[in-house]
Amino acid sequence: MREPILKAVAMPPRLFWAPFVPAVVNFAVQMGVMLMCAVAFQVNPLWFIPFFLIGHIIIAAYAWREPHLSKMMMTYGPMSTPSKNVYPAKGNKLAP
Repeated sequence: MREPILKAVAMPPRLFWAPFVPAVVNFAVQMGVMLMCAVAFQVNPLWFIPFFLIGHIIIAAYAWREPHLSKMMMTYGPMSTPSKNVYPAKGNKLAP
């Protein structure tokens, strides 16, 4: 196999040391909260910078142990509902 393929599989895309998808989700959620608070309560948006940093540091620390956090978040949707087993058995089975 070629090296670029192995490197892309081994190290997923990152944004400032955090996996790309959780970092973007963190930014989008906190930006929405910041804008709502700034409009509703006349809060200075600069007060939210520490919350951005704390959230990003937490994601980066969690991703240090699990570098494929983005793929885990993407696959959670289809796999979140329990599968229907062909034969009655205890627990969920993805194959009969």
